[in-house]
Amino acid sequence: MVDDPNFELKIQLTNEYLRTGGIQKIPDPALLEDIINFNKDIPETITGRMRAFMNLTLHSHMRAPYFSENAISEYKSLIQKSYCFDQITINTEEEFDKVYDQFKNSTEVLYRGQREAKWRLYSNLQRTWILKELSKGGKTYQEFLEALVKDGLENFKDKILELLEVHHIDVINDIAILGFLQHHGCPTPLLDWTYKFQNALYFGLDGLGENEGPLEIEDYFSVYYIKQEDMEGGGMRQVMDASLDQLDAVHSAEVIAEVAKNKEQRKEMEEHFKGRKIFDKDRIPGSGLIEYVTRISSMMGFPISFFSDKDAVTGFIFSLNNSKNILNQKGVFTWNASSFKPLEVVGAEIYLEEQNGLNSDDYRFSECLNINKKLASYILQQLDNEGITKDFIYPTKDIDTWVIFEKAIK
Repeated sequence: MVDDPNFELKIQLTNEYLRTGGIQKIPDPALLEDIINFNKDIPETITGRMRAFMNLTLHSHMRAPYFSENAISEYKSLIQKSYCFDQITINTEEEFDKVYDQFKNSTEVLYRGQREAKWRLYSNLQRTWILKELSKGGKTYQEFLEALVKDGLENFKDKILELLEVHHIDVINDIAILGFLQHHGCPTPLLDWTYKFQNALYFGLDGLGENEGPLEIEDYFSVYYIKQEDMEGGGMRQVMDASLDQLDAVHSAEVIAEVAKNKEQRKEMEEHFKGRKIFDKDRIPGSGLIEYVTRISSMMGFPISFFSDKDAVTGFIFSLNNSKNILNQKGVFTWNASSFKPLEVVGAEIYLEEQNGLNSDDYRFSECLNINKKLASYILQQLDNEGITKDFIYPTKDIDTWVIFEKAIK
């Protein structure tokens, strides 16, 4: 018996590495012979060379995956994924029922389903930008996004306005346009999330395929979840609110001094506005503030942001509910300004910058359920019972915005 608590894990990860092309990368004939002769139940076959190789394999999973501008990175194991997310692994119907009962009625949590647990939080546009090498096409990432918005507005303005109750300058903003394009087939820098757990499960199961390879992580699909309050600091509503507060603090005295006719009136006005805002959010809709702040040129200055129209009382409405798909899906968006960094990487960079590099091991972007794909039929039956079907999730399948992406490339 080998006295090593991680021995079985090392065997599993080493086996996965060898079965996914690793054997061709080993130049040492002696190590290859040790691998051939290895038997975990026969101690004399576990050579020092073999131990070192298994230790090295485990160590390669002890850090987040490498990423670059030229390649899509993925998690090689659930262990590696744990450096970016707090995870719960679900393998049985009983385990699933427990989390389903916990989340099915939640309202203040954002969820995202992905059909492969190994996938990082890339937007569709990031994946396409990297795989199609669009950076070589002559346009910067910002110019490409501006082309998407321009062409999207020209082709779908009437459709975007169709469901909205009010029409003013802030309604046709860049994020609203990208949101519409996103929900009808065009890759954008937005990442879809939803307030409904069942919807996220549907997205995780949509197009699901069985694992036919040796990697354990490919046995699972994932549902990511994060409390809305944890995203609020990165929400554009909070950014705008803070900006107005700053304007009030800096300019209120100047405005009062300019307007007041004499000292008595100035004191009266200072007392009147004490604890109040000169810049009243109730007058924000239609002012052009949202249209200005959500322009691509402005948004590129925000590494991460979060857009939702769930709380209309905030005074900041981004007109996201311009598609029946978005309405049924209870859609909410995260923004990522990078053309190649996954969302969790950008989040980590911001966190480390705020912490001055301290407590780096404490950071996790969100929590994550890794659900065994063998439970797919059981989960789909649950969703079907609640009316979460393809027709419900995609009520307007006749609108296709892919042409906007092709036009932006040209």
